[in-house]
Amino acid sequence: MSDRPRCHVPSAHALSHILTPLAGLAMAAAFLLLAESCSRVPPEPPAPAGIANINEAGWREVKARNQNRVLLVNFWATWCDPCREEFPALVRLHNTYRGRGLSLVAISMDEPESVGEVEKFLKSQGALFGSYRRNFRDFSAFIDTINPRWGGGLPASFLYNRNGNLVESWQGATSYEEFEKAVKPLLAPAPFAWLGGGR
Repeated sequence: MSDRPRCHVPSAHALSHILTPLAGLAMAAAFLLLAESCSRVPPEPPAPAGIANINEAGWREVKARNQNRVLLVNFWATWCDPCREEFPALVRLHNTYRGRGLSLVAISMDEPESVGEVEKFLKSQGALFGSYRRNFRDFSAFIDTINPRWGGGLPASFLYNRNGNLVESWQGATSYEEFEKAVKPLLAPAPFAWLGGGR
């Protein structure tokens, strides 16, 4: 009888008891990593320094930069009392939900010479989101770019989903609760859309 140790080869049945749980764990880990990457919120684009000019082309760039984020766009002016009354709700909404995928852009309809008043008001409100002022000659053409059904009245807000589609709009001052009711469902993560269950 040899003293050499015998090489024991486990049977296929024994291997299956070892490998099946390991394979399951590996698949579960991969699944969780994929789900996390799919549900990760893209970062909010940096706000322009100061108040940037915006026209039709600039508006399209803003939308493109906020792809995969929920985008709320607000048109306002310093001379518009309902706009000023509504503004704290916008600041609060942005502060609450920016980390969950909400971007907010404010577009001032003030005249160019009023830029100082616009900056002063934004600073007083603690607005940390992108702020722009109109820089277009054809107001009707710009309105059509946003929403042809908008009559141009202020304040006006337009809500876009992660795919860049307009899903809600408001004309006239809107409360925090109304904004939140429309925004929250759009922020819900959909990590399993790639399996065919998402829309």
